[in-house]
Amino acid sequence: MPSALRVISLVAVTAALLLPTAAAASARCPGEEAAASAQSETALEQSLLCLINARRAAAGVRAVSPNGRLRAAALGHSHDMVRSGYFSHTAPGGVTFLDRILDSGYVGGARNWQVGENLVWGNGRLSSPAELVSSWMRSPPHRENLLRGRFREIGIAAVRGTPVAAGDDGGITVTSEYGFRGKRGAKKQSRRARR
Repeated sequence: MPSALRVISLVAVTAALLLPTAAAASARCPGEEAAASAQSETALEQSLLCLINARRAAAGVRAVSPNGRLRAAALGHSHDMVRSGYFSHTAPGGVTFLDRILDSGYVGGARNWQVGENLVWGNGRLSSPAELVSSWMRSPPHRENLLRGRFREIGIAAVRGTPVAAGDDGGITVTSEYGFRGKRGAKKQSRRARR
């Protein structure tokens, strides 16, 4: 199968906040150039986090920290896309990325919050963390999520296989959930913005 790379982005935001485009980050992250087949899913996720935070630092934006609830939402979605053969923020049954994040308990009692999601899959030479993050950075909606200063937390889930070939051990499907939870007591705000 030829190498392929697909990306998709969706964000539910509290305000339209655009950040300047960051120049390519020059950070060296473990495994960043290694194809998905050459490293574990966990190592790939760690490399993706390192690269995302390097891009954020280059743009003058604070790093995002891993969050288990966001990762659980991301992991379920990555597995479902590979298993069911689709590539979308909305599952065939109608469950949206916002539904998944709310169901994870991430927003809890927070009444001021913001969430977003980036998806990508690649195989062969296009499955390295560096390629996956570069593809997000070349797409304005993905770059906006990746560099959104308000986001403080992230859940990244890399699953072997792709939406077009579940058994492709050289392919990887990634869901990244971004989030911010403000102080309790503030008025809840949420609005969906599409590409």
